[in-house]
Amino acid sequence: MKKLLILSLILIGSLSACKQNDKKGLSTDIIQNGKTPKMTFDKVSHDFGVITEGDIMSYTFDFTNTGDGDLLITDAHGQCSCTVPEWPKEIIKPGDKGEIRVKFDSNGKHGIVTKLVTIEANTNPKDTKIEIKADINAAPEKK
Repeated sequence: MKKLLILSLILIGSLSACKQNDKKGLSTDIIQNGKTPKMTFDKVSHDFGVITEGDIMSYTFDFTNTGDGDLLITDAHGQCSCTVPEWPKEIIKPGDKGEIRVKFDSNGKHGIVTKLVTIEANTNPKDTKIEIKADINAAPEKK
């Protein structure tokens, strides 16, 4: 009987190891019945080129769930408050597309700047990174 109890506890522990909790307290499966979601981006880097300090730029990164499990993005965040991502909150089925819009505020920035956005999802690995770049010229002096 003890062996059966110990085996049961081991089995329960190993099954719960495939779960992670997002910031809302929801349990998201990394692998769902042997199926795994995967985010595949059309492009993972965008260069705004030469812009002027104070410009607010945005770019939309398109992706597809190329895995065979449901995709759920639990969080996305930039390196600082100047880089703000917006992401879909609903489940993205296998084969479906989604987008992440990144807004960049160049106020107070100069020169060549690269900012990363980290996307947390029920993928393996859980973090995916995309980036934006810009060459920021000083704003003209006001008269």
